[in-house]
Amino acid sequence: MQKILLSACLAISSAARADSPLPAEAIESIRVHQVIDAMEAAILKADVGAYMALVDPTDSVFVTEQRAWITDLQKHPVDDVEIILAWSESISLESDGSAIAPIEISWHVPGEELDRYFAYQARFIPVGSSDGQWVFAGRAWEIVDIETPGVRVYADALHEGLAYLASDRVVHLRDQIAQNMGMDMRIGEAKHREVVVKIYPDMASLQASIYLSYTDSLSGWNEPGESIKILGRDDYTQQTLDPLLAHEIGHAVSFEFGPKINSAPWWTLEGIAEVAAGLFRDAWSVKHERIVQMAKNDNLRDWALLAEFRGEANNHMRHVYLQGWSMIDYIGRTFTIEKRNQWFAALGAGASLDEASLSVLGMGFKALDRQWYQSLLDWEPEPAPDLEPVAP
Repeated sequence: MQKILLSACLAISSAARADSPLPAEAIESIRVHQVIDAMEAAILKADVGAYMALVDPTDSVFVTEQRAWITDLQKHPVDDVEIILAWSESISLESDGSAIAPIEISWHVPGEELDRYFAYQARFIPVGSSDGQWVFAGRAWEIVDIETPGVRVYADALHEGLAYLASDRVVHLRDQIAQNMGMDMRIGEAKHREVVVKIYPDMASLQASIYLSYTDSLSGWNEPGESIKILGRDDYTQQTLDPLLAHEIGHAVSFEFGPKINSAPWWTLEGIAEVAAGLFRDAWSVKHERIVQMAKNDNLRDWALLAEFRGEANNHMRHVYLQGWSMIDYIGRTFTIEKRNQWFAALGAGASLDEASLSVLGMGFKALDRQWYQSLLDWEPEPAPDLEPVAP
């Protein structure tokens, strides 16, 4: 397995970075400070254009993530953003001409008592000569695994083993999920079919990498054109990692259903991602029994309450995932997986739930909802088989 330390292009030892500190008056040091100051100013104004002009344009995934990150500040502003050099360390110069700076970002989320912050080693690169424009290139990952064609996995050294396990599993998971969703995801067909996984060392780093306003606990994240982001843990095995990666890869594959798919109700997106995870999790009966009991206890939610990400649905997270999974699972088992995929393709083309259900399943969504609900009320677990008596 190929391992690249501290650079996506070169193998550089951690000692090399520490041995190459830059004096404050060095042109590279000055340029990095200028980028940091300009980033802070753009963030404070939520100025998308000014901020994106400071972002490394060579990695389309990183560009997509950073555009979403800064755009979110227009929708969900935070206060008192400050970026400083952290840990009293100097900026260091890499052999490829980039610079590494330990930065700390602090901010205040409205409604919270305490400020938030996180610190990490950030990479800055020159555009052209070192005395010209510099840009922000993101986290200076210690592990970059590009051994598997079409797969990039980034992590810190703390989760090196997890990075290699993820790299080993991604292609198998992606291909199985793509086949289930009726997609051709073969590598080489299109550049956006590359899978990028970033493993964050702690919850604060993962949350802040998504949006500064993001405060919910999570284990994974994926949006169109972005990397699959997961929270690094020491106790992952293949059996526990596969469902998490499969859920996020399920999102990535489902985005291929059409240009409007990310506007579909949130529960449908989490539902199909949970179906994807279920391909690698032996727990169908457990999940189904749970939703059956919720139905029999009159503990389901109106679908409209589960539709908007970061809206009312945030108060019904369990239902978004479990109730969403159950409906999508029901469509696949009752009408065939092919029909389920056609239903999602209709949503991806901009159809409403009712339009997709009528055109693909032959009934409106209200009728589908009633049928699904009745199937839960009518469901009874299969009786345990009779055991042969044990001979005395």
